[in-house]
Amino acid sequence: MGSYKASGDRMGIAMRTKGNSGATGRPGRTLILACVGVCAFLIFALAAWLFKPISTTPFPEDASDGAAESIAVVERWPINGFDQSVIIRGRRLSNPALIWVGDLWCETPLLRHFNAALEEQFVVVYWCQRYSGQSLNPFATPPKTLSLEQYVGDLSVLVDRVRARLRKDKVVLIGHSSGTALGLVYTQRHPEHVAAYVGVGQIVNQAEGAKRSYDFALSVARARHNDQATAQLTRIGPPPYAGARSGAILRKWTITFGGAFHGKLSYATLALIGFTAREANWRDVVAFARGEKYSAAMAPEMSALAFDHRDWKFQVPVYLISGRYDHRTDGGLAEAFLDRIEAPKKGFVWFERSAHSPPFEEPAAFNAWITDHVRPLATAPAP
Repeated sequence: MGSYKASGDRMGIAMRTKGNSGATGRPGRTLILACVGVCAFLIFALAAWLFKPISTTPFPEDASDGAAESIAVVERWPINGFDQSVIIRGRRLSNPALIWVGDLWCETPLLRHFNAALEEQFVVVYWCQRYSGQSLNPFATPPKTLSLEQYVGDLSVLVDRVRARLRKDKVVLIGHSSGTALGLVYTQRHPEHVAAYVGVGQIVNQAEGAKRSYDFALSVARARHNDQATAQLTRIGPPPYAGARSGAILRKWTITFGGAFHGKLSYATLALIGFTAREANWRDVVAFARGEKYSAAMAPEMSALAFDHRDWKFQVPVYLISGRYDHRTDGGLAEAFLDRIEAPKKGFVWFERSAHSPPFEEPAAFNAWITDHVRPLATAPAP
């Protein structure tokens, strides 16, 4: 009897388990359908965001503060055979024109996020250079080679169109990172069109800068007893490098050790800010994914750039800005370069809590400095 009772208990347990499974069958299917629905909604929302047209917020129409004379437009301009994205924003059309010559990946969404305050004092022109951001044609074959001259030529057309569109004789140019190369060259060639040039993270001598980046990364790796970094950096040795892999290792550890950002900011954070901006959509995502291809096309020329091998004479004010902790483009090289050049006005500014990107790392201080020191140069009467 005992064994029979135990068997019965086991049968009872089995039966109850089977009954519970049957009772939860429909709720289980409901949960699956709900998950499928949520996933479908998320996919639809992502597609709607990716393929939305970019836009820019207009200024409030209030004639009492001059907003009736504001401008906020998104346009595509044909420039040297490429349709390129241009956003123009300014509280008052009477303000001086300022053109951002950003890095060779489009910085427009970031500049709008961090530096929009400049639109109160300037008519700001945000430009996505060829193959970057909104200027990308995703169906075009990436070029095998690119040259600085192509970008300088694009900038020349852009400046002429901005001057005509806004009825300005001159513009302020602010270059950042790789954009400082074409900004500097254009300013030297066309002083009649430039009220002032500001280079942020100015490229001066790429070969020497890479060596200094390597010395920085290796010294930090050893000081922190980071065996992995020390081994990798020792293995690749100091630049120049024949292949892209060694350069990628150096960039990785330079960024990891704070040579690109001094505070909490990171490239991942900037990407999130950029991709969620109203000035960005699927083109920016594709352009970002293809960025290495275009960088590789520019690499031979960019890695050999050296502006400090000759004397430069400028006919316009020149200011260079560096973050104190920048080890992507060495501030010491930029400061020494500025000492050598001739210009009617010149100055070097250290931002003490920044690395490679003071406009993003210290936006309030950067915007105030540009307004206080550069705007007067653009509004001064012609001599």
